[in-house]
Amino acid sequence: MKIIYAFALMLCFTATAFAQKYVPQFKNGTVLNYTAHSNAFGQDIPLTLTITSITAPVQMQYNIPQLGTGTFEMSEKAITSGKKMALKEPQTDGVTKLKDDETLAVLSKNTFNNLITNKTFELNGQTFNVIADTTSYKINDKEADIFYAETAKGKTKLWILNNPDFPLIYKLKGGQQGIDLTLNSIKE
Repeated sequence: MKIIYAFALMLCFTATAFAQKYVPQFKNGTVLNYTAHSNAFGQDIPLTLTITSITAPVQMQYNIPQLGTGTFEMSEKAITSGKKMALKEPQTDGVTKLKDDETLAVLSKNTFNNLITNKTFELNGQTFNVIADTTSYKINDKEADIFYAETAKGKTKLWILNNPDFPLIYKLKGGQQGIDLTLNSIKE
């Protein structure tokens, strides 16, 4: 009888382990591979972001073919309470310091907390509402834990990784700056 109970308990733990969705761990050296789509030009542009400093100020080195490389820097205030996401042409071969209310490819901790607590948040002056989504999203061929949110009229849509330490943008569609983002892979 003890063997049956032990087997049933192991089965429960195994099922729980398999049910958990993938949440990547971010650290210095993590590489994020995106496709940026310029709506104005109808062109897809590969964008590689490498985290060079995961602690504030957070720094991401970018590589954009035919544009070059450089670094984006986000202040501690931006990571804590920023309400804007910057998608702008960076300073080539230098450091592009984002404003204290701007982040890049990640939500601020306060914005993410609003997403979790209130199922609504503000970004770039737009109000987003979290919507239940049963679609399976994958990162590195593993099912990821992703939130889906959109504006009231559904013009702008965001998919965000459920990671309070680093709520990464998985996908952006219909962004105000005319650029859509799609995460292709992560190298941890």
